[in-house]
Amino acid sequence: MHIASISLPESPQPTLNAVDKLLAFFVLVGMDALDKIHQNLLQGLSFADQTDFKGHCEKCDKPVLNDTGPGLSYTQDGIQHAYHRKCFTCAECRKPIDDTSFYLHLEKPHCKVCYEERILGRCAACDESLSGTATMKAGSKKFHPKCFVCEKCKAELQGRYFEKDDAFWCRSCYEVNYLPDCDACGKKIQPDETTSKITMVQCKDKKYHQGCFACKDCRKPFDELKALHHKDELYCQDCYFAVIKAMEEAAA
Repeated sequence: MHIASISLPESPQPTLNAVDKLLAFFVLVGMDALDKIHQNLLQGLSFADQTDFKGHCEKCDKPVLNDTGPGLSYTQDGIQHAYHRKCFTCAECRKPIDDTSFYLHLEKPHCKVCYEERILGRCAACDESLSGTATMKAGSKKFHPKCFVCEKCKAELQGRYFEKDDAFWCRSCYEVNYLPDCDACGKKIQPDETTSKITMVQCKDKKYHQGCFACKDCRKPFDELKALHHKDELYCQDCYFAVIKAMEEAAA
């Protein structure tokens, strides 16, 4: 017999504060990208006196001027990004994009069709587009909030959920279907609220709350998990020998 500790398969919901996001940005961008921004600024100084200069093209790195072809630009996070119109293409399908209707993903422009179908994707439950709505992400799957429901009771899952057997469960349904029953009191063996781990005693094919793993007669918990079996019941040493003695006296 032994004490078993089982972690519940609960999906974490991490959050980042403003400082974390800023640090993550600099880690993600890296020195190469920062050097490129600095280089572009230096290059732009040589065209400062040309009123038609929009910057250096993000795709071909050549200056965007009237005599090099029509250009366009947009500003993101205070930084201007310029393109020749012929260079302004979707990062997925490579087709030209209308500058009045495009979407940014990983700092790259995308056309409406590619952004909705390939980036946003479709709801794993109803297979409808996720465009124009909030999105719930669970593992590798995405859902409309109204479609992200418990496998059993169909209640909407908001924030906390459990994943098991390729399905998503609310806490109540997960406990009913997957938490073990204590063989002494018959109640569910609940996880610890702080660690989300289930701690229980396993003896042969039975499971117990630690507090329920006790002698049948005196109800004292077993010292060092030492229990003696008699007729499918568990006894401490003193009670075990008392039961055996009583049986022998009754048979005499």
